Amino acid sequence: MVSEGNWVARAALKTIARLALFFIVVALVWVAFVYLYAVYPDTLGWIYAQLRPITIWLYGLIDNNLPASVKYKVSAGLSDELGPRALLLLILGALAELAVLTIWYALTGLVHLSRRTATRSRQTA
Repeated sequence: MVSEGNWVARAALKTIARLALFFIVVALVWVAFVYLYAVYPDTLGWIYAQLRPITIWLYGLIDNNLPASVKYKVSAGLSDELGPRALLLLILGALAELAVLTIWYALTGLVHLSRRTATRSRQTA
C-alpha cells in the first residue's frame, strides 16, 4: 500500500522531471536553430523554400474557412517570414521532444528493469 506522502513525493518528482525535459527540449531547439542560422544559412534557406508550399496551403485554409473578421488577423500572424520559420521551429521541437522522451523512457525502463532483477535476486537468495 502506498502512503499519501510517498504518492505526493512521486507526483512532485514527475512534475519536476517533466519541466526539466521541457526546458531541455527548448534548449535543444534553440541550439539547433542558432546552429543552422549561423553555420548553414543556405540550408536554412532551402528548408524555408521546402516549407513554403505548406505555408501557402495554410493561407488557403485560412482564406477559405475563416470568417473575414478573423481571416486578416490570422493571415498577419503567418507572414512570409514567420510562416516557414514557425513551421521549422515546430518540426525541430517535435524532433527534439521525440529524442528526449525516447532517451528518458529508455533510461526509466532500464532503472525499472534493474530494480526488478535486484528484487528477484534478493527473493531467490
